[in-house]
Amino acid sequence: MNYTVEAGAFDPSWVFFVGLLSSTGISLLTYGIYVNLFILSIHTLTRRLGHPGTKFLIVTSCVMAVIGTAQMALSIAETVITARFVQQLVHAHELERPVLNNLVKPIVTAEIVISAINNFVTDTFFLYRCYVIWNFQRKILFFPALLILTAFVVEIWISTKQGLIDPQVGYSLGVATNLVLTTLTGNTDSAGRILWIRRAASHLGLNNLRTRYNRAIEIILESGAIYCITVIYLAITSSIHNQEVYSIGLGFGENLLAKHNPNIHIGLHWAETHG
Repeated sequence: MNYTVEAGAFDPSWVFFVGLLSSTGISLLTYGIYVNLFILSIHTLTRRLGHPGTKFLIVTSCVMAVIGTAQMALSIAETVITARFVQQLVHAHELERPVLNNLVKPIVTAEIVISAINNFVTDTFFLYRCYVIWNFQRKILFFPALLILTAFVVEIWISTKQGLIDPQVGYSLGVATNLVLTTLTGNTDSAGRILWIRRAASHLGLNNLRTRYNRAIEIILESGAIYCITVIYLAITSSIHNQEVYSIGLGFGENLLAKHNPNIHIGLHWAETHG
């Protein structure tokens, strides 16, 4: 017996699936690039084990690699389950969309939790950078550390309130936290200190050292700008309720926020060896 179902009944599930497929495809592309950068960064860092902070960078990079891989695996699992559901939906006698929610919701919850952990690790990396630039002054850490912890708790809380809490809350906290960290690392005092050392190195004819400090300034501006622009984009697209646009941004954003730190390590090594 043949059954006829109004085409519009499939639209919500199809729109969700297309958006999810777009996000996963972009995530796979950026993840493939990241794997190569991660291997290169670990190779670079293991050759600099005698330098202060190198072990911390290696541990941080490895933790972010594990988190990024877990995020990718969950994204693929969510896409496969959704594809299977859409297939069954087309051929089923009845439409039971709650089944999809029951299957996907635990995965989405896990993705949000892992994303929160990733943001916590990444922000901790930036906080360590602040700590170093401010000459290891612990009082500098209090306010940004409080913001980082607050953002982490809020993101975990959001994972238990799917669909009830506006995701812009988490994005706004992320932007605020990163703006504070970027300000602390790129403030007049720290930038002035870097510029002063660069100027002294230039007078002494130490061109390699001057190039390294040029690169340090570029890294401060680049990493802060990338994070802020990405999170602001996600906050805007989540508010316009366009699933496709938001999913594409999410595919780029999740991987960019999780995995751009190895580029910093590679950039530092490149400046040292090619300056």
